[in-house]
Amino acid sequence: MLEAYRAHVAERQLENIPPKPLNPEWTAGLVELLKNPPAGEEEFLLDLIANRVPPGVDEAAYVKGELFKRYR
Repeated sequence: MLEAYRAHVAERQLENIPPKPLNPEWTAGLVELLKNPPAGEEEFLLDLIANRVPPGVDEAAYVKGELFKRYR
């Protein structure tokens, strides 16, 4: 997930456009990574879950919401 997302960000930077928000698949991968984060990636992963998952009622927001329901 991290490699694919970073490749996406680099590709979008070449076009001078911001990266897209995380889709449901990337969000699900991110949730799995948050359970056991790779060393040195903790802050980056937290930033992604906080700032790159779209708010509201789309599928990625639902995946994020399920994560928080488990840990409250």
